[in-house]
Amino acid sequence: MATFAQLKTRAQNLALNDDDVEAGLHVNDALTDIVVGAQLKVTQVSETLTQGQSVYDISADWGLTDFGALQYLEYLALGSTYSYILEPISADELLALNATNPIGATRQYAFLGLDTIRLWPTPQTTGDTLKVYYSQTPTALVNDSDVPADIPSQWQWLIAIGAAVRLADAVGEDQNLSASLEAKFEAGMDRSRSGLVVVRVARRSVSRLATCGI
Repeated sequence: MATFAQLKTRAQNLALNDDDVEAGLHVNDALTDIVVGAQLKVTQVSETLTQGQSVYDISADWGLTDFGALQYLEYLALGSTYSYILEPISADELLALNATNPIGATRQYAFLGLDTIRLWPTPQTTGDTLKVYYSQTPTALVNDSDVPADIPSQWQWLIAIGAAVRLADAVGEDQNLSASLEAKFEAGMDRSRSGLVVVRVARRSVSRLATCGI
């Protein structure tokens, strides 16, 4: 596996920029984009809803400090044995619906900004459960010896290219270089995406087998 120091050096060489601190920041940014975008690190949590409360902050209310991107929300009403997936809509659509002051089972949600989710209609019972399925952010690389364990080793070369794109953009002196690096990164992501999906499915299968004691 490539170390943090090696990834920074590769990004600097590709971008023709020797700023080690800036390279480190962009390596972690690229790492996050790949892990979250490919859903390599996913989990779920169950949150209890409160009657009359429709707005929830992902960090403050649910304590999700590793939230990268939402996959979907599963709603289970108190006392019910059947759950269902909430429909995502835009904030404007939800606000328009909310003006009708409806009652009934919660069916939809929208993001208000980056970290706030609003449910519609507003939950009518304390104790309803919302299962939050989401992609987690990767463990940040800090020490030069750290390795990006959240990405299979065969795809780690993408981290350096993704970081180099940002590093070249930060300098802004060679737009052709920046565009060339970005094209390489996008092409690499396209080629590796199917492979990353296979890895993700394999990880989930192993996790399920372990849970079943197999």
